[in-house]
Amino acid sequence: MCGRFALGIPKKRLEEVFGLPVPEEYAPRYNAAPGTDVLAVSGRGFVFRRWGLVPSWADDPKIGWKLVNARAETVFDKPSFREGARSDRLLVPAQAFYEWRREGRVRTPFAVEVRDEDCFAMAAVGSVWTDPATGGLLETLAVLTCAPNALVAQIHDRMPVILPPSAWAAWLDPGAGSPEGLAPLLVPYPADAMRARPVSARVNSPVADGPELLEPVPPPPSRQGSLL
Repeated sequence: MCGRFALGIPKKRLEEVFGLPVPEEYAPRYNAAPGTDVLAVSGRGFVFRRWGLVPSWADDPKIGWKLVNARAETVFDKPSFREGARSDRLLVPAQAFYEWRREGRVRTPFAVEVRDEDCFAMAAVGSVWTDPATGGLLETLAVLTCAPNALVAQIHDRMPVILPPSAWAAWLDPGAGSPEGLAPLLVPYPADAMRARPVSARVNSPVADGPELLEPVPPPPSRQGSLL
């Protein structure tokens, strides 16, 4: 799965990477969590979306807490996601995502990054929910996940779908909504192009923030160096 990520790079650098103006409200975040508004790229440019998809037909927006991720293998078929998969596709910029490796009762957090890149893009699908009481709109998203590559498999059994820049335009193109055309994009990112390192357990708390969360800590003694 993907339940936390970091995006702390400067606004100017984001604009260079994506070729789009970044909203003034953008602020670095080193522990973005579900239930908060995260920066995303749509076909119209940068937008903010609540992380945790609320389908347009939902009775209660609390369902978003259960729809933080969408499986790439079924995103075009599941009722909760298929509308967004066909017509509301997004990119979520990140510089690292966090995942926890469980060994017995011990959970060790890792920051996973793309080598030689200060930013990458995770595939996402969106939805717009209308509050029946107020008519207000809630724009949300879910991050797509796929089977892990050989690196992430040492930590978890799922990973976010990371799209290379060459696939961004196709994913965002509203006219390219067929599963047959887009499914080949939703594959694990190459393991040899990524790196993972243990980080402080402070990241366990969703209220923790700051660049120090990305600082490496000594690897757990049982598997030292296996991911570095």
